Amino acid sequence: PDMAVKTVKDSAGQERPIKLGEDYLGQPTHRNRDVWVIRVETDGNVQDAAANADAVLDLLQLRLRKLRASAGEDVLMADCMFELARRLHGRARYGEAEELYRE
Repeated sequence: PDMAVKTVKDSAGQERPIKLGEDYLGQPTHRNRDVWVIRVETDGNVQDAAANADAVLDLLQLRLRKLRASAGEDVLMADCMFELARRLHGRARYGEAEELYRE
């Protein structure tokens, strides 16, 4: 949703726009917290952005298969393997990640 039109109630019960540094409930957020706001418009309507969380893994696995099949450059293959292993490890898929780290 578009945050510019969102409002929250203050302590006096009055509606007010959400300020910078506040979450969608009007509570302060940690100042070191990164917040990315993505505005997706389709036919003039604002929609929530959605992404397939496994899309990057799928892409890296496909790239690695193609590099292996074409006997691609060792540096490119090593970079791809490391990035894939790092992302698998971050998803607690330790066995798969360890195999790639060992290669």
